[in-house]
Amino acid sequence: MDLLTQITDDVLHDFLHSTHLRTSLYCQAHLCAPWGLHVPRRDVSVFHVVTQGSCWLRVDGLDAVEAPPTQLGAGDLVILPHGHAHTISDHPATPARDFADFVADHPVDRHGIVTVNGEGPVTTLVCGEFQLEADASAPLLSLLPVCLHTRRTQAASPSWIDAIVDLVKDEAHAAQPGAAAVITRLSEIVFVQAIREEVRRAAAEPGEGAWLAALAHPQVAEALALIHRDPQEPWTLAALARRVGLSRSAFSAKFTALVGTPAMHYLLEMRLSKAATLLRTQSATVRAVARAVGYESDVSLSKAFKRRFGVAPGMYRRGLPPSPPRRQEG
Repeated sequence: MDLLTQITDDVLHDFLHSTHLRTSLYCQAHLCAPWGLHVPRRDVSVFHVVTQGSCWLRVDGLDAVEAPPTQLGAGDLVILPHGHAHTISDHPATPARDFADFVADHPVDRHGIVTVNGEGPVTTLVCGEFQLEADASAPLLSLLPVCLHTRRTQAASPSWIDAIVDLVKDEAHAAQPGAAAVITRLSEIVFVQAIREEVRRAAAEPGEGAWLAALAHPQVAEALALIHRDPQEPWTLAALARRVGLSRSAFSAKFTALVGTPAMHYLLEMRLSKAATLLRTQSATVRAVARAVGYESDVSLSKAFKRRFGVAPGMYRRGLPPSPPRRQEG
């Protein structure tokens, strides 16, 4: 395994380890053309799995020339990690209805399926959302693209797509008791696998502008790995630059350009993210957690933690709901 692959795996493992999802379904839809749905912006990640037929996706706010409508086929998976408003329809020219109005006029049946009766081709969808826990949302989530699209028809399509989408399709079409719960669990696997596949793809395709291009830049990738592996170290900008073999100014500029945030801010976010994960998963004292993530005292951690999450570490551990985490626009 080469150094870059190892660094990518280290950063990816850390991200997936801290990612905790709560998944819920919007609906399972059986749609006969013509149809069009507009989903407003949400504070959660949204996903669609096409289990039959085809449709088109258009994300609001994107340049129509640089990001034209995307056709989705049977077996395709699309995730909008930042909850961007979007339209999904049988054809790009079909007028779209607001999703809430659509659901109000087409209530789900006893199997949890919404049906639109038309004369055109049939498309079936499984639609839902991922609610990421506060400590999992930063800082790597902000690097995800507006849309993750995995095509089943791609030559390099990983085998997990076929297996999981087939299971989702079978559950959606069988309408068995508990199908929604099974689809929910399968959807969580889909999310983790899609993130894993995107990280590996981006790291294998060097170039400015690609998602996680930072992982394709050896020095910046090594700095990310150092921060993720050893957040307790007394890192400074100069120390990180020295470890990766760059001047302080060159490292600072390259890190900010590729990651989208200064290295010291990224370090702060990572320390607090790890602190939240430790508080939720371990019984260590707040003082021990503070030392584990690089804070000199529990007081200094508590102040930073409350600014970031809206509650003190002890309250967070007891399960009181934190304030919504800050998010960078994708």
